[in-house]
Amino acid sequence: MTLVDRNILLGKIGEKIEQNHFVCNKDECDCFESIKEELKYSILSHRWGYNEVTFRHFQLLHEELVRIEESSQARETMTISEKLHLLRRNAPLADVPSNASLVKLVNFLRVSSERQIKYVWADTICINKDSSAELDESIRSMFAWYRDSHICVVYLGQTDHYVDMERDAWFTRGWTLQELLAPKRLAFYSSSWMQITSGDSDKSPVYWARIGDRRQRRGGGEASGEELLWPHLAKITGIEAEDLHNFQPGLYDVGKRMTWASKRKTTRIEDTAYCLIGMFDVNLSIAYGEKERAFYRLQVEILQNSDDMTLFDWEGEASTYNSMLAASPNHFSNPLGLRMDQSTLADGESSFMLTNVGIRTSLVVHQIDRYAVRPSWKLPGATAFSILGESSQPGHHVIMILGKAGDHRRQYRRLKLISDKLDLLSYKKVPEVILIK
Repeated sequence: MTLVDRNILLGKIGEKIEQNHFVCNKDECDCFESIKEELKYSILSHRWGYNEVTFRHFQLLHEELVRIEESSQARETMTISEKLHLLRRNAPLADVPSNASLVKLVNFLRVSSERQIKYVWADTICINKDSSAELDESIRSMFAWYRDSHICVVYLGQTDHYVDMERDAWFTRGWTLQELLAPKRLAFYSSSWMQITSGDSDKSPVYWARIGDRRQRRGGGEASGEELLWPHLAKITGIEAEDLHNFQPGLYDVGKRMTWASKRKTTRIEDTAYCLIGMFDVNLSIAYGEKERAFYRLQVEILQNSDDMTLFDWEGEASTYNSMLAASPNHFSNPLGLRMDQSTLADGESSFMLTNVGIRTSLVVHQIDRYAVRPSWKLPGATAFSILGESSQPGHHVIMILGKAGDHRRQYRRLKLISDKLDLLSYKKVPEVILIK
């Protein structure tokens, strides 16, 4: 067990190619598949615990193993468990990894070995967080690394049986959302490192992993019967089984994906945005310390590369940088089901552009004092409203209540989004260019 540098690994693969180690026929795909098989790796998804084993710990372990080798002790006869406990004995007193983290790592390595996989990746030990450049690259590459893994091993530390899964905190964390969606092959393991299903991969299209084999459930009683795993997970996560099983990253279904994220928490504020980079397939620089601005920047990146108006289907606290955008993913938890209505848009198209004086767009704007609107529309400072589209509620439309922002007559700020019935024939349909601050 040792840390392997990517460049060294690629060098070894290059040597094997030169030595005709791989089966490379006329079809280059054969060669590629042979190399892919050689480099296949398992990847760990888990909740961080107290005093996890880190990259620095492995550096200390390597130094200690070199010392043992130099003293002629039998390094090669040591088991993985013995090496890790050697690590624990030699770590600085203030930075001793916990027994639980060691046990978790040993079991991850064991499971990978049983699956005939010789390379593994775990975020705790494979990222040098002392290097800001490496941390930046790792965060932005994380989705791809989980996507390209041979198998993602999911450790559910609070789950004894599948009926306990809904109470496991793994399903509440921000980073584990992409770790659930990205992998093409995935296997769930319980707190005792027993696989929850019997399949090679829980994303197998053959049967989508059957669960329920009459085991004792936590707190007494017996759980029986058989159930498909992914519909069960759909109930827990609020994500449709098809999305769970066959997720594709990109800038569509923006509001729906934000709703998934609204149910998740992160330790650092910035990670509410960074953990979604791969899901939306956007490029965002990492800058810890920026706090809420990270999620604002993520929304701006989506806004500038997508015409999906469900980005605006949220309710609650607005970003301090622009009232059209949400302060955090939490505010997407109760969407109105906004669907674009071509009749309410300029030229039937949605177009939003960020400028130094706000978000520039063309919408049909109605002055509130010219219409007999409901009292609930007359919020403090409300002067106008715009119909963004249809609501998921039959016969209803999504209406954005606006207030003046500054002296410019076309400069507004968003006050609230509501769903209400409207007779569109009663309203003008001439769009105008406005700025939303």
